[in-house]
Amino acid sequence: MQDNQLFLNGNIISMDARDSRFEALAVEDGRILRVGSNNDMADLVEAGWPVTDLAGRTVLPGFIDTHQHLGLTGQVLNGIDFQDAETLETVFEQTREAAENAAPDAWVLGYTLNDFSLREQRMPLKEELDAVCPDNPAMIVHSSWHMCALNSVAMDILSPPADLPGMDIGRDGTPTGVIRDPGAPDFIFPAVSSLTPVEVKLESFRKACEAALKQGITTLHCLEGGGFGPGDTRIVLENRDKLPVNVVLWNQVMDVEETVGMGLDRIGGCICADGAMDAYTAALFEPYLDQPDNYGTLNYTQEEMDAFVLASHKAGLQVAVHCETDRAIEQVLSAMEKAIAAYPREDHRHRIEHCEIPTWDQVERMGRAGILAGMQPAFIHYLVDMEAYEKRFGMDRLRRLHPYRTMLRNGVTMTGGSDCPVTPHGPLVGIQTAVLHPILEERITPTQAIRMFTIDAAYSAFDEAERGSIEPGKIADLVILSADPTAVSPETINEIRVDRTIVRGKAVGEPRDGPAA
Repeated sequence: MQDNQLFLNGNIISMDARDSRFEALAVEDGRILRVGSNNDMADLVEAGWPVTDLAGRTVLPGFIDTHQHLGLTGQVLNGIDFQDAETLETVFEQTREAAENAAPDAWVLGYTLNDFSLREQRMPLKEELDAVCPDNPAMIVHSSWHMCALNSVAMDILSPPADLPGMDIGRDGTPTGVIRDPGAPDFIFPAVSSLTPVEVKLESFRKACEAALKQGITTLHCLEGGGFGPGDTRIVLENRDKLPVNVVLWNQVMDVEETVGMGLDRIGGCICADGAMDAYTAALFEPYLDQPDNYGTLNYTQEEMDAFVLASHKAGLQVAVHCETDRAIEQVLSAMEKAIAAYPREDHRHRIEHCEIPTWDQVERMGRAGILAGMQPAFIHYLVDMEAYEKRFGMDRLRRLHPYRTMLRNGVTMTGGSDCPVTPHGPLVGIQTAVLHPILEERITPTQAIRMFTIDAAYSAFDEAERGSIEPGKIADLVILSADPTAVSPETINEIRVDRTIVRGKAVGEPRDGPAA
C-alpha cells in the first residue's frame, strides 16, 4: 500500500465517543487524515490519490489483544496442538508421530490439552508418555498453562525437587509426571524456556504476530518474562521494532527495579495470585463443590502482595495481576486500594486480569477505585462447560461468572484479550461470546463488546490518543471486515471474514480463512 490512500463506499465504525459512522476515510503517512462521506474526499480523488473501493464492507479500528503471551504462543505454533483431542489415544498417537520425526535430544512439546474434554478426564501419565516417546524429552501442557505432564526423559533433564509444590505422587510413592500449580509455572516452564535459543524464540515471536494479524489484530499486549519465559521481556524489548504489530510490553515479574531500569511503564500480567479454575487451583472463599476440602491456592501472602503493589504504584508503574476467582481478587484488590490510598494517583489504570468470578462488592470497589478488568471472553467459548462448572461452583457463584454487564453498570472499564495460547487469538470470537454470554443478565451489546478490543483496550495502555478509534490524527491501524458485527445475527459474528489488516496505513499479513473456531 502506498503512503496515501483513500477508502470509499464503506461502513466505517469509528468507535469514537459519539459512535459515529462514516462512508470514507483518507490515510496519509500512516495516520488518518480525514473521515466523512465520499463527497468529502472529492478533492483527494481529483488529486489522484489511490482508492480502495470498500464496496460496503465494514472498517473498524485495528483490534487490540490486551492479554496474550508472545513467547508461549510462538512455542505452541511450533508444537502439537491438542485442542481438539477427545481421547488420550489421540494424544499418544500424535506424540508418537512427533517423536518419530524429532531430531535426537529435541523436545517433543504438545499444548492446549484440556483433560475435561478427554473421555478419560485426566492428563497422561509419565509411563504412558514413555511408551510413545522413549528417547526424547516430552512435555504436554494443559490448556490453562497451570499444569503439565512430563515423560521420564524430561523429568531426568529438569530434575524437579522431590518436594516441588504441585507435583503429583502416585500410589507407589513416585512422581506420576503430572505437575500442577505452582510448580508447573514456577519451575517447569521457565526451565524448558531457558533451553530454547534466542534465535528460535525470535522466529516464534514473528509467527505469533503473523497469526494475530490474520485475526485483524494490530496491537498485542505482550505479557513476557518471569516464570513463563525468563529473559523474554528483554528479547521482545530489543526487537519490537522488527515485529509487524504494535507491541505493548508488560514485564511479568515482581522486580520493580528491573522494570524501571528497562525503561518500561508497566509491570505484571500473569503474576499469578492464584491458579486456574480448570486445575482446581483458583482461590475461592468457599470450596469447590466437587472437592469440598479444596479452596484453591493463593500463591502469595497478603503482605507479599501488598508490598509488591505498593512498590510498583509508588514507582509510577501500571500494575496487572492474574486473579481468577474471588479470594485472589480480594487479595489484589485490597493491595491496590491500600496503595492508591497511601499514594493517590488519579490515573493509575491498574488491572486485575481474568477476574472470572468476582463478588458483587468487589466489582463495585473496582469501579470506585478506577481499577480495570482484563477480560478474556473466549474463555467461555473454549473452556467453560456450564454443566460441569455448575457441579464445580454451584449456580449462585456461576451467576457472577464474567459479569460484563454488571461491570459496565459499576463503571469498570473492561479490556479484551485472548490469553493466547490458552485460547487462540480471535477478537471476533470474544465479541460474539460476550454478546451471547450464557448468563443472560450479563450479556452486552456488540458495540460494547467491540469497545473491549478497540478504544477501551487502547485506554488500558494510555494509548487512546493514538489508537482505538478512527479519528483524524490517529494512527491508521484498521481492520476491514466482510460484514458489520453490530448488524449480523450474534450467532454469526465469528463467521465474519477478516479481509485486510492495516498497520500504520499499510496492509500486512494474510487474512484468516473463515471462522476462527
